[in-house]
Amino acid sequence: MIRVLEPTLRDLLIICHQARPDEISQYEALFGKEWDFEEVAADRFSRGGIKFVMLDEDKPIVAGGYDLILSGVWQSWMIGTMDNWETHWRSITKNTRKVMTELLDGGARRLQTCVLSSRKQTCEWYVRGLKMQYEGSLRQFGANGETMDMYARVKE
Repeated sequence: MIRVLEPTLRDLLIICHQARPDEISQYEALFGKEWDFEEVAADRFSRGGIKFVMLDEDKPIVAGGYDLILSGVWQSWMIGTMDNWETHWRSITKNTRKVMTELLDGGARRLQTCVLSSRKQTCEWYVRGLKMQYEGSLRQFGANGETMDMYARVKE
């Protein structure tokens, strides 16, 4: 059974050390610097906002969270590994949707994410799995001119 808890630095280090290559590429496009798993783990651990880890027994399988960027508007982040996504994608989807619903019920009016357009399966997951809506492409948005897509789920 998957448990959703506050992540420890150890959880984030484990996940970031084994992060999916496409998530590393996305980080580099968004932040304009090379992936350093220790730096990313420490940053995600120390930042405010909402953060969570999903554990299978005591093994971290994915970590994510939301950063408040405007009143009621939250920007998502998530880091996982290839093996864990392949094995636990249903649980990850179910638990992420639960976190999103709790945020929207708790006062958030918009949950959004920005993703490399080239991550087609991830884009599909946002729509089908997380019930987000595609809002448009941001051409030349990434650090090296990558196109990124914006997805959002808003409180109705």
